[in-house]
Amino acid sequence: MLTEIQKKSLEQYITKYCIAPQELKQQKHPETNVVKDSGKMFPKTQKYTLEQLMKEVGESFHDKLFRMIDKSGMTDVEVYKKANIDRKLFSKIRSNPAYHPRKQTVLALAIALRLNLEDTVDLLTSAEYALSPGSKGDLIVKYFIEHEVFDIMTINFTLDEYGQQILG
Repeated sequence: MLTEIQKKSLEQYITKYCIAPQELKQQKHPETNVVKDSGKMFPKTQKYTLEQLMKEVGESFHDKLFRMIDKSGMTDVEVYKKANIDRKLFSKIRSNPAYHPRKQTVLALAIALRLNLEDTVDLLTSAEYALSPGSKGDLIVKYFIEHEVFDIMTINFTLDEYGQQILG
């Protein structure tokens, strides 16, 4: 499906941005901690009460997803078909706010909604996932999002070519 030029570009992207886990340890900033989903940086030296931290809890995955669907103007059917996920699975996500989908499902929904990288990361974070710089699969998805290619079949074909788990 991909041309030789696209394959070479993707391979260069993966080589450039794929960071080994040992390199990640070296990049951490010891003087700060990030409180998940708040986007705020707190110095490590400052202590916070549990009540203060609980005020930083962000929007749930369920609420964020359905807000993004409403904002997109798409119907639920359009979203789950574009995400290549089963109607029953989407119904489970819709009806059970506590349901925790797989990372590949969350990424498929982000692709279906044509989310930019920042919104994709935001949706992933709300589901307690992240794009890992040490994961070829995550880098492939990131590459397609940055290049505004939102065709789930093209992305899945490429993921399969690289031996990675497909979305949906």
